[in-house]
Amino acid sequence: MDNDTLIAQHKKEKQRSIDYKERRFKNWNENYALYRDKVITNRLTQRQAINIPIIRETIETWISKIDEAPMLEFESRGKDNKSKDGEIVLNELWAYYFDKLGLDIIDNLEKKVVGLQGRGFKKWGWAKNQIFCDLIDPYDIDIDPNANPLDLDSAYFVIHKNIFKPLRMVLANPKYDEKAKNDLKTYLDTKEGLLASAQGREDYEERQERLQTLGVQNYDQYQASDVIVEINENYKLIWNEEEKRFVRHLIVTAADKVILYNKPLKEAIGIDFLPIVSWMSDPDLNDQWPDGKADNVRTFNKVVNMYISQDLENRTYRNFGMYFYNTLNGTFQPRAFDPKPFGMYGVPGNPAEIVQQMRIEPLNDTADQITFLKDLIQSSVAQTPTERGIQEKGQTTLGEVQLTLQQSTGRNEVVAKNYRRAWKQSGVIFYELLKANSTGVITLYKKGPDGNYQAKDIQRSDWLNPEGYECKVVLKNEKTVNDDLDLKKQQFVISVFQDNPVAVQIARRKLLETLDWTKEEIDQVFQQQQAPIMPLEAPTMPQDESLPPLQANQPIA
Repeated sequence: MDNDTLIAQHKKEKQRSIDYKERRFKNWNENYALYRDKVITNRLTQRQAINIPIIRETIETWISKIDEAPMLEFESRGKDNKSKDGEIVLNELWAYYFDKLGLDIIDNLEKKVVGLQGRGFKKWGWAKNQIFCDLIDPYDIDIDPNANPLDLDSAYFVIHKNIFKPLRMVLANPKYDEKAKNDLKTYLDTKEGLLASAQGREDYEERQERLQTLGVQNYDQYQASDVIVEINENYKLIWNEEEKRFVRHLIVTAADKVILYNKPLKEAIGIDFLPIVSWMSDPDLNDQWPDGKADNVRTFNKVVNMYISQDLENRTYRNFGMYFYNTLNGTFQPRAFDPKPFGMYGVPGNPAEIVQQMRIEPLNDTADQITFLKDLIQSSVAQTPTERGIQEKGQTTLGEVQLTLQQSTGRNEVVAKNYRRAWKQSGVIFYELLKANSTGVITLYKKGPDGNYQAKDIQRSDWLNPEGYECKVVLKNEKTVNDDLDLKKQQFVISVFQDNPVAVQIARRKLLETLDWTKEEIDQVFQQQQAPIMPLEAPTMPQDESLPPLQANQPIA
C-alpha cells in the first residue's frame, strides 16, 4: 500500500473516531471543571462562583477503595531449579522497573482519569534500551468505532495523536525515513505548512491546559521559536499477502502529511500485539466511551451548587438592608443618606409614604434537599457515609456498619476485576518487551541478611525461560487477608501433625515464605536448625559429705 493511500486512510480514520467520540467532550470538560473547582456562572440559576467539591470527594473515596497499585508476581512454568531462580530474578527486575518508571504515581493518575472520563490508557514501549510506560489522555487516542469495547486489540486502528515535537527533534531522529523528513521540511516552508504548524502549537497549548486542569503541572518544554509538529502513531492492521493474514503495523505520520516510519509492530518493538492497556470502571458492550463515576455525580453536583449559590445570594441581599423611598415626584430629597447601590432607591410613588425597607423573602431551608441529593449520590456510586468520613446520626451498631461496608465493597468488585486484568496485561507486555529487546546487563541492589546492600549484575540468561512465565496479580488488601488465612492454616498443620517432622518442617517453611523471607534466608534458618545443639547441663552445687543427702520434697534447713 503506497504512502498516499495510507495518508488518506489515516485522515479518514481520525475523523471517524472524532465524530464518534466528540459527544463525550462536553461532559468531560464539565467533570474537569467541577473537580478543579471551576464554576461557570450564569444570570439565571447560579450567579455566584461557588462549588461544593462533591465530584472530588467521590473520586478520591472511590480511588481509595480500589486499593494501591497491585503486586505482580511472575511464576515460572518450568519446575527445575534454574527456572525457579529465573523467577526470582524476573520479579526483582519488575520491582526495579516499577520504582524506576514511577508506576505507583502513574497508577494513581490513571485511576483519576478513569473516574472522570470512564476509561484510562497506558502505553508500553522500548526506547533508548529501556522500557517506558506513558499515560495517554483519552482526548489523545482514537479507536476504531467498530472494535469490541472489551478487547482493544480487536480494533482495526488505534491512533495515539497529539504527540507534539519540535521540528529539529523530528529531523534528528535516525529511525525516521530521510526522504520523508525532507518532504516534511519542505511542506512546513509553504504557506499551508506554516498554518499547520501554528495549529499544532495551538493544539499543544490546549493540551497543556487540559493536563493542568487534571492537576498535572507540566511546564512548556519548547521554545517559542520552535516549529511544532504533531506526530501520530497509528497501530494499524494491514493485509500481508505473503502470510495471508492481517499484520499490525506501527505507522508514524507527521502533520497528517508524510509518513516517517512504517514497519510491522514485531519488527518495530519486538511484539506483534498492541502495547496499549486500557480498562473501564463500568464497561459497556455497545460503547467504547462509557460513563465514569464523575458522570453519575455531575448533575447532582450542579444542582447542589445552584442551591448553595442562591442561598448565599439571598442571605447577602437580606443583610444589605436596602430601602425604597418616595421622592414625592422629585420634591423630596433625603438628607440623612444618599442613594447608592444596595442603599436607597427612589420611586415616584408612595411605598409607605416616605421610606419602606425592601423586603427580600428568605428561601426555604434547602438542607434537607441537599442531604437527599447526597444520599442519591452515595447510592449511585456505592459509597457509604462512613467511607466518605461522615458520621451518621442516630444509634448504629457495629454489625450494621460492617454489613453496609461489605455490601458497598461487593458492588465495587466489578471495578477491581477490570483493574486487575489490565495490570495482568501490563505484566505480559513487560515480559515480552524485555524478552524481545533486552541485551545488556542490569545492575540491581538488594539488602542482604547483614543489612547492607549488595550489587548483582543481571544477565539475560539469568531470567530467560523457554517455557515462559505466568503473571499473577495480587491486590494488597487481598494479600493481607490471604496471608492471615495461610498463617492460620500452617499453625493448624503444626498443631495436628506434631509427630510428623516432615509436615512440621514444610509448614514452618511456608510460614517464613508468608512473611516474605527470601529463599536464601529460609535455607539458612533450616541449616542452622539441623546443626546439633548440645544441651546445657544444670550446674551442681557442692555438698558437704558430713551432711546426709537431700531427699525429694525435703526442705532445706
